[in-house]
Amino acid sequence: MALLALPLFVSLGTSSIWDSNEAFYVQTPREMVEHGDWIVPRFNGQPRLNKPPLSYWLVAAAYSAFGVSVFWERLLLALLAYASVWAVFLSGRILVSERAALLAAVLFATTFRFQILARRLLIDILLLFCILAALTAFLYWWKRRRDSGLILAALFLGLGVLAKGPVILLPALILAVFTFLSVSSEQWRQAPWARSLLVFCLVSSSWYLLLGFTQGWESVFDFLWKENLGRFTHVDFGPQRGLQYYPLVFLADYLPWSILLLGALAGGWSARHYPDRNLSILLALWLGIFLVFFSLSHNKQEYYILPVYPVASLWLAAYLDRETLPGWSRWLICGILIAATASLTLLAYSLFRDVAGWWLPLLFLAGVAMAVAGSRIRLAAWTLSLFYAVAFHVYLQPLEEYRPVRQLAEIIRSRTPSADPVTAGYYRLSTPSLAYYLNSPVLELGTPQQALEALRAPRPVYLIMAAEDYTELKREMGPTLKIEGVRPKLYTTASTLVEGWKLGRLDTRPEAWTRPVYLVSNQGG
Repeated sequence: MALLALPLFVSLGTSSIWDSNEAFYVQTPREMVEHGDWIVPRFNGQPRLNKPPLSYWLVAAAYSAFGVSVFWERLLLALLAYASVWAVFLSGRILVSERAALLAAVLFATTFRFQILARRLLIDILLLFCILAALTAFLYWWKRRRDSGLILAALFLGLGVLAKGPVILLPALILAVFTFLSVSSEQWRQAPWARSLLVFCLVSSSWYLLLGFTQGWESVFDFLWKENLGRFTHVDFGPQRGLQYYPLVFLADYLPWSILLLGALAGGWSARHYPDRNLSILLALWLGIFLVFFSLSHNKQEYYILPVYPVASLWLAAYLDRETLPGWSRWLICGILIAATASLTLLAYSLFRDVAGWWLPLLFLAGVAMAVAGSRIRLAAWTLSLFYAVAFHVYLQPLEEYRPVRQLAEIIRSRTPSADPVTAGYYRLSTPSLAYYLNSPVLELGTPQQALEALRAPRPVYLIMAAEDYTELKREMGPTLKIEGVRPKLYTTASTLVEGWKLGRLDTRPEAWTRPVYLVSNQGG
């Protein structure tokens, strides 16, 4: 299990803040500490009531004890992620066997989506830990008949409400249905339901009651209706996606193990694979209800189904503990891994060829392919864990060359006298980490009118924007608009990669994989 910690804990303080979500979980706790208000979270100087505060409280406590640093948020992320891996192991040991439990933990810990989120999305890793801890405690009660297990499960479910809201009721519903289907009438009568419900209610309602009494109940209603129920029913928080979205996400984000799971499905389920019928019921309920519920949700994000991967790993490990997978699934994984190795070789050579040992992680990835070809799934999983650890160690530091915000924030600081307030922000390019690096409220501008109004102010104003948006504003501002700095930014999404391919720009030159990001000011002549 110690080997599984390597990818999670290596190079924690190396990279700058990921602007997709992480910025909120390093800056909001800082403002919480500075304002002395632990009830109303704030980001960029404004109340941020779209998420409960448990993740903020944990980071703020670390800041209060050790000082403000991204390292403490990253360490907390790693600890929660590693604890989640242990929860999978403990659940598997209760449900199947220690051998299968270890395999399940390794499969889950080396899942692509889990590794990515464990470095940038504290709130969902915290929620995942609460869910898996509740599952483990529940299984302890179900299998060992210890009342403390059910009470502890209620505690973790209550903490889950403080982590991300009422979405925790989904795993609670699954465990309730499973209890109804599998628990004997005697165990049902003897269970400490009243104490468990009391613990859940006291923990889960604590912040909402404090918020209601101090800020008014309208804020609580808005949180529950718009940010939670509305997110799943009618309020738009991003692009709309069809019913096929999560099956495709699961197939891609659970790689390479999703192919093995397809092979196991093709091999059929029988009593010899799962001698405990209750195990099949629990895992089928978990996978089915999660996927159906979120597939019917109005808003869909890939990380919503993160709790599916550990349970899929338990199911697959129980199968692999007794069966050999069909050859086609292993060779399909080999093909995918070979293609991934070739693509990563091109990318790594283009961006990091001057870095010592840039090729080393690719050897481990090739080793994963060879282990799978030889039907040595356990060896493949352990080797994949080493690949992640070595890749993070080798690539994260040089990757900073292509992550512009921290460097552009330093330019703003160098241009601004220490006694003067900073007026800076971003235009059509979401970089919320700027608020952390400047430690002051920043402008968040989305229209040309807003940008022009800000830039025409009599005081110095600095904006981060894409090169094409600078060209548009330059026509209106003329020589007043000045470029203060230019930094490369990687194509980081499928759409921008396709854009690069269409332009014929993706080759072995570093600039071919990037687009320029400008820092501009209104200080031109």
